[in-house]
Amino acid sequence: MMSRLHLVVAWWPSGPLRPGRVSRAVLTGAAALALAACGAHPSPGGRSPDGRSPDGHAGHSMAVTPAPGADAPAAPAPPRFFADVAAGGLGGRGVLQVRESATGRLVAQDSRVLATGLAALADGRTFVVAEPVGSSCATRLYRLRLNGRGQPGRPSRLDVPELHGELWSLAASGNGSVIGYAVSGCSNGDRGYVGVVHLPGGRARRWGDVNLGGVSRGNVALNGALSLSANGRLLAFPAFDLSAGSRITAQDVRVLPVDARPGTVARRSRVLLGSPYPPYRPLLAAATLSPGGATLYACATLGQAGHAVRLSAYRTTTGRRLRTLATLTVTGSPLAGSGYCPAALDAQGQYLLVPYAIRSSRNPAAGPELRIAMLAVTTGRVTDLTVRLPGGGMEPATGMSIAW
Repeated sequence: MMSRLHLVVAWWPSGPLRPGRVSRAVLTGAAALALAACGAHPSPGGRSPDGRSPDGHAGHSMAVTPAPGADAPAAPAPPRFFADVAAGGLGGRGVLQVRESATGRLVAQDSRVLATGLAALADGRTFVVAEPVGSSCATRLYRLRLNGRGQPGRPSRLDVPELHGELWSLAASGNGSVIGYAVSGCSNGDRGYVGVVHLPGGRARRWGDVNLGGVSRGNVALNGALSLSANGRLLAFPAFDLSAGSRITAQDVRVLPVDARPGTVARRSRVLLGSPYPPYRPLLAAATLSPGGATLYACATLGQAGHAVRLSAYRTTTGRRLRTLATLTVTGSPLAGSGYCPAALDAQGQYLLVPYAIRSSRNPAAGPELRIAMLAVTTGRVTDLTVRLPGGGMEPATGMSIAW
């Protein structure tokens, strides 16, 4: 799954982070605003006819940087549906939307669910959602299931304690027995944390000192969504290392066993990929674990002209890069895609969904247009989807969750 957390630290100054919710809004919005100014497109050499339908969605294949194994047998079909939540201005909440994976066509929009987090279980039809408790600083977790037409059923609350704080990222194991989350404190300066809760029973464990958008203090700052392996044993996430003065000293991807002893994220997690900061190109903006946790798929945003993001596979035990899966290209600003690279892997580990560009509509009544790459991991084939995000005050600049 992915999260509304993409903090876009590429735009952070070299000085210390400034705590406060204003800084969070600036950080999360910078990339999407840049993208809105110059829409992203597939490489012209690989574009197929658009095939756009009257309601604005499109699904077509495009050529990308060739990946090894392109002659391998075709991968099984992706899940029929995926879900997303585009966070809005009301505390980062958004309505649940369900779309057809083949075309991106919107099949359901459930206004009963105003969520701040979203994660999928392995069956492709069951989702975990997080909702704030009124105006209090607490979050509850729910489960819902789609029917055969993609219509969501009524959410049922999970038998776990409320999370104290504001949720920034949510992840789930394949059978839903382990839920991972990142939660900020309730006041500026409170320390954020990463945690897991086991079902049934609600047994929980957490690791602290996590900086979330400048709201919560910590010596590690998340720069993307949490990913939890389907077996529920390993967490992964992109992050920035911070000095005592909250200056960024390095960027990395960290892995954290869910049975690690309580403590800080910095001490209990292991750096799998890392580089000094600055420079921050490529910027590691997403980390997604394979179902068994042996492979990690990373999204790195590139600063070179004409490139948006590079998707690569790494061995989780060593950090060795196995191969480059695809490179998505854009026109316009070379930083058009920076900091906006959420990714979601399907339960079989065969397909990646990567929202990578956004463009505002000229029609004030219409929502922004989002480009989503659906990548077949085995073959490197990319299908490009164009979808409309909700209008009426929904702000994708504050983040997005996507899962299937």
